[in-house]
Amino acid sequence: MTLAGIAVLRPVTTAMFFIGLAILGAISLDRLPVQIFPELVRPEVFVTVTQQGYSPEQVERELVMPVEREVGKLEGIEAYESFSRQNNGGVRISYAPNTDMKFALLQLESRITRLQPLLPARTRVNIQRFDSSDLSASVMQIHVLGEGDINWLREFAEEKIRPELEAVDGVVNAQVLGGQRTAIEIIVDPLMLQAHQLSMSDVRNRINAFNTRRQYLGRVYDGDQAYAVSIQGQFTDLVQIRRVVIKPELPLHLGDIAKIRYGLQERTDLQRINGKAAVGIRIQKDDEANLIELAGELEDTIERVNGDLAYENIQLVISQNQAEIMNEALNFLKRAAVVGGLLGLFVLFLFLRNLRFVAVLLLAIPCSLLLTFNLMYMWDLSLNVLSMCGLALAVGMLMDNGIVVMENIFKHFEQGKSPKEAAKAGTDEVARAVVAATATTITVFLPVVFIQSDFQDILREFALSIAFPLLASLLVALTLVPALASKTLSLASRPPTGTGALIEMYTVCLKAGLRHRISVSLGIVGALVITLIISFFYMLQQDIRREESRFTVYISMPEGTTIEALDAVVGEIESAVRDLKGIDRFTTSISETQASINVALLPLSERPDQISVDLIKENLEESFGEVQNAIVSYEAIARTGRG
Repeated sequence: MTLAGIAVLRPVTTAMFFIGLAILGAISLDRLPVQIFPELVRPEVFVTVTQQGYSPEQVERELVMPVEREVGKLEGIEAYESFSRQNNGGVRISYAPNTDMKFALLQLESRITRLQPLLPARTRVNIQRFDSSDLSASVMQIHVLGEGDINWLREFAEEKIRPELEAVDGVVNAQVLGGQRTAIEIIVDPLMLQAHQLSMSDVRNRINAFNTRRQYLGRVYDGDQAYAVSIQGQFTDLVQIRRVVIKPELPLHLGDIAKIRYGLQERTDLQRINGKAAVGIRIQKDDEANLIELAGELEDTIERVNGDLAYENIQLVISQNQAEIMNEALNFLKRAAVVGGLLGLFVLFLFLRNLRFVAVLLLAIPCSLLLTFNLMYMWDLSLNVLSMCGLALAVGMLMDNGIVVMENIFKHFEQGKSPKEAAKAGTDEVARAVVAATATTITVFLPVVFIQSDFQDILREFALSIAFPLLASLLVALTLVPALASKTLSLASRPPTGTGALIEMYTVCLKAGLRHRISVSLGIVGALVITLIISFFYMLQQDIRREESRFTVYISMPEGTTIEALDAVVGEIESAVRDLKGIDRFTTSISETQASINVALLPLSERPDQISVDLIKENLEESFGEVQNAIVSYEAIARTGRG
């Protein structure tokens, strides 16, 4: 017995089967990870080494070659290549496909940790792998606004605000940026060092020896009780630091040869909002956390914290929210499903004039989508920009199979067969054609799953997000549609459609086309070519992008540039941004050699003369012109040197 025959004979079982799958689909949808990009881990790791004042030859001889020797001892490496330049160099390591990158990274870190003490003093070593989850990890950027000293504001954010944000389930880190942290300055008297025949490394080693973390020593047993014993070696105040013994035989304390006081750490980053110094907080999420739900919880937490801090005149402002991108994609998918479904059903009703017919087909879209979410959950897919695009493309094809099956069922029903016989015979008659049509569409995308490439996971997400809805719609068309049709069909339910004249006209055109096959074929090909040419030139002249509500200016300067020099360049661009029309606010983030200015625009209707984003960018470029020794771009500037 065929699948359609079973569904027709067991309509209640079929209905319960799909209801169960729909409930599971809703649960799967709730559990699907929501992120910007699909997770992509390339089997590559970068090891970069930095030493100020070194020539490329010194970098290669003293930094890069020792790293290469350690890398050569590791297993599973296909190839590695290195570069050396002024002040820094690096090694790019390529691993074999399907390598466990977490374990490989652990092995590499172990090797580099053992190597680091053998490298020249003050050498900075950084290990970084390419992982798209890092791109999706950043959820939100917050700025802390308040009166008073910026360094006090940073300390307040560290102590009061950061714990509140990190307490939200799904947040793995809330990084506080801007201002300067409190630090302890130890100013050693060089004359005292010389008098006692000491070096700076001797002093540093003695301080590090005393400033250890809690260390577990073991257990002490008292009868049936066991007590864990540990020692705490970290400094808690300046007095303890002054009492550090540098030379036990005298004894000579650190306070005898140095001044010790509270100070500020060296600035490594700056944050500003509308040109005023501010404190920023960058929030990162767990890989498994739902981006949209987490952003909602963070917004609630920020609202609560703002209420608690109102008396302090401190306010948290959300500068960037990655969930907005996903919300736009989800809303687009919902609109595509609703509008596409309604238009399709409207056209069907015009031709068929049968509400029962349309109602059966109406179930095809939600059922197919809910079944799709089950398949996505089983295959460890996520809701991201690419899978959303695939689902949006597939939505328009979800009713095709159901329409073919339902129309053929009705044809058999009009020939005098009972509803059950018509449902079974009509479905069986077109089952092969429907399966073949669906398979033809799927085979265009399915081979992408088996492509061996660095971007296989990205292609896989897109291909499966199209294939799964089509497979689900095929199952619905061959089972649920005939089961419902066998219970809803009646001769009285189909009034005259009024399409007789249309059918006669089509018949005349078809006969004429068959008599002049070559002319018709050439005409169709010519019309297709003309359409493609016109469409191509039309698209070149049109701005098909949606009107953006923000843009980012990226500034990069050469390695070795001081943060003060970069800040001066950024200040010039900030002045130009401040004079632009249509700007709501702008936030600035400055690190050692790179900076970014995120510009939020007013709604299009509120901008003077409804000025476009492109025109705003042109005006900005004209304002600051060419910046010496800096790269200014509207796209993120990739860097291979890390330190």
